[in-house]
Amino acid sequence: MGGPKELDLAIIGAGPGGVQVALTLGEIKRRTGANFSYRILEQTDAPGAFFTRFPVHGQLISNNKLYTGRDPKSRFSERYDWNSLITDDRAVLTRGFSREFFPRREVIPAMLANLCERYAVPVTYNVGVTKVARDCGAFLVESEEGPIVARYVVAATGLKPWTAPIPGIELTTPYAAMKPREHYRDKRVLIIGKGNSGFECAKDILNEASIIMLASPSPARLAYQTHYVGSVRNTNAILVENYQLKHQAALLNCMIRQITRAKSVYQATVAYTNAQNEVETLEFDEVIAATGFTGNLDTVTDSIGLSRLHGKFPEIDGMFQSRAIPGLFFAGALTHGPDYRLFSSSGFIHGFRYNSMILARHLAEMLGANEPRSRIAPDDLSGHLLEDFEEDAGMYLQPGHIGRCYRRTGNGTWIDLGHQTRQWYQEQPIDDDTLLLATLEYGDIHSFPNALQIPRYPGDPDRSAHIHPVVRLRGPDGSKELNLEENLLNRYIQIPANRLRLEPLLSS
Repeated sequence: MGGPKELDLAIIGAGPGGVQVALTLGEIKRRTGANFSYRILEQTDAPGAFFTRFPVHGQLISNNKLYTGRDPKSRFSERYDWNSLITDDRAVLTRGFSREFFPRREVIPAMLANLCERYAVPVTYNVGVTKVARDCGAFLVESEEGPIVARYVVAATGLKPWTAPIPGIELTTPYAAMKPREHYRDKRVLIIGKGNSGFECAKDILNEASIIMLASPSPARLAYQTHYVGSVRNTNAILVENYQLKHQAALLNCMIRQITRAKSVYQATVAYTNAQNEVETLEFDEVIAATGFTGNLDTVTDSIGLSRLHGKFPEIDGMFQSRAIPGLFFAGALTHGPDYRLFSSSGFIHGFRYNSMILARHLAEMLGANEPRSRIAPDDLSGHLLEDFEEDAGMYLQPGHIGRCYRRTGNGTWIDLGHQTRQWYQEQPIDDDTLLLATLEYGDIHSFPNALQIPRYPGDPDRSAHIHPVVRLRGPDGSKELNLEENLLNRYIQIPANRLRLEPLLSS
């Protein structure tokens, strides 16, 4: 028998995060002629297996906006297409598989399969990975087709349902196993969890159940208030209105102390957080546990010690590399730790596709594929930046987390480093050169009680609360930061004061 198979890079998981890494690597490899080996190992028989099960009721909450006034393949239109992966030619877009603003979940596996076939993505199906371990400076990947030795590993294994540690929760129906809506007809239903999955369950049975209550320790977070796409989206949030209008619905802020079963009813003992911890036992005909998701890290945590952020995600640096295990990288929703519940979107395709592209470019460089960087004359950079602020999708969809990065050389020329994370920018050593990071960011919108009544301060960009350009410089003489003025339609070139503020900073 021969020894283990060898790869430069093993990618575990053919979800959208892993496939985007492979797509970008393939494009770099074709452009540079570099010789490195990489492969996706997928345990099921097709890409995007997560989306064959979730969301349980089928409707995605990620936008598929068809008409933007621009070419659907443009960078600008990419801002409003939240499901497509990114390729140089943009030949495969979600709009080719669905015309719905919120597509059905089946669209994602179909799109991924088309991408893998069209771009000859090297993926092996029906090969589960059972263990990843360090081995003499490399990684030993134990798989169902035998051992693989890889210089680098990308874990793109996505999320899995999380069960809250509530006594008696094993008696309930998990979100993933929710019954057909007719089963809940004229029944009193308790749903544990006030995230999108819990509200999605409530929406499905809204016209069937007699009483619906959603329970969790914290109040529901609504996306229009938080500006975080993982908060409850309005398409799922009809129960909030039903509760406020007293329509046999309730949102309970409480600790669930215990769930028991007594004959044909469930009894839930709750301690209310908004009522001096009053304790009450409520009776229901059905209880559904929709307590959210956590990182699916089983293949790496059993053999490699990983610290976690928020108890869900691996702790990573600005290159999406494990802080504890050099050479182990993460893609897809597993990259959401640094920006969890912030304004950016690394838990979702429209956010982590840019993370995956950044990761692929770093990996390609580590594997010897160095592409030439564009150079920008000093007098041209301000116009270049303002155009990016108006057109670029990565900084728009990952505000404050991902920006366009540039390095100034000794002769004043700027080298375009492409998209980078703000974390990477902050971690880079500074010698004689200067680094610039251009981002789009929100101000302190949470200081305003009404998210729909946030004031503007024309002519005073330092007080901008809505999304607006921010430029940072790091050099031998220290750091500088500049805010530019916000605009209703994110059109920044038409504001003369923006260029007047920007140019002195760039020449400093």
